[in-house]
Amino acid sequence: MKRFFCTCGQEIFFENTHCNRCGSLLGFDPESLELHAIEALPDSRARTISGKTYRRCAHHQHDMQCNWLMADDESQIQCISCRMTRVIPDQNLLRNVRRWSVLESSKKRMLHGVLSLGLPVQQRNGQPLEFRFLEDKWSNPEVQDEQVLSGHLNGVITLNAAEADSSYREATREAMNEPYRTLLGHFRHEMGHFYWDRLIANSPSHAAFRKLFGDETTDYQAALQHYYQHGPRPDWQEFFISAYASAHPLEDWAETWAHYLLMQETLQTAVSFDMITHPENETDFQEWLSEWSQLVVVLNALNRSIGNADAYPFVISKPVQRKLHLIHQLIHSNNR
Repeated sequence: MKRFFCTCGQEIFFENTHCNRCGSLLGFDPESLELHAIEALPDSRARTISGKTYRRCAHHQHDMQCNWLMADDESQIQCISCRMTRVIPDQNLLRNVRRWSVLESSKKRMLHGVLSLGLPVQQRNGQPLEFRFLEDKWSNPEVQDEQVLSGHLNGVITLNAAEADSSYREATREAMNEPYRTLLGHFRHEMGHFYWDRLIANSPSHAAFRKLFGDETTDYQAALQHYYQHGPRPDWQEFFISAYASAHPLEDWAETWAHYLLMQETLQTAVSFDMITHPENETDFQEWLSEWSQLVVVLNALNRSIGNADAYPFVISKPVQRKLHLIHQLIHSNNR
């Protein structure tokens, strides 16, 4: 993500609601992708230093302190991100107030990433993308669902609200022998399924997808059952970005898509902080990949220096490079 600065010159960050130096209110405009110093006006409206007027999200008064803005003439009371969320965990439970805030924070960072790439956040029929944050009996015995699994279906993304708990994610990561598991990664993964529907299904790119990822009509449930019973194929690191990607072509796509977004945002952040130079040609995949390869050496070295595990525990094989290249081409062709 790029860096933001208040009008007073202080560096501010994506989630900030106030400037720590001058105390200015802050609001994020998802159209310009800018974080503005704003002046609060009546009726949840706000004005920037330049004089442009916005509406503030109704949830700026909620514990989550949403800082996203809307056009002043919008009839909605929630920002584009908050109104995508259609189901939330029971807010009468204190832990769920925190969970909802954590989920929305990661969702907004993910949305910033796809919006900055010029990707649509509507379904093919124009209906908005939807999110459902559900609980199961593991974390709340009062609910009906025995188990909630994260997933995507027809433009609706479901996440288990417990994924907002670091203890739950770490326990699940260890149980599933995963080197990496984050809430942001979950959002990116499920968006991969959403963009398969938008960019691959019934499109000229379908043949290229099948050549690299395989036949997505392979029995999905049978493939997942085999994966969970027998584990990944022994040579998975030669062909896939993660063990789970080897379960089924659609999971391979979603895992690779999520990884591309991880790489893209990390590179953008590194450029913003002058850790690396801006690529001369952003559409050149090999230049983009070369910058990434150099950056992860530094990231891992820094983590080892402070006694932590590698920040980037992945290997990008030649087959994975080809899959990432297809995603790179699709995204940049979508922006033309």
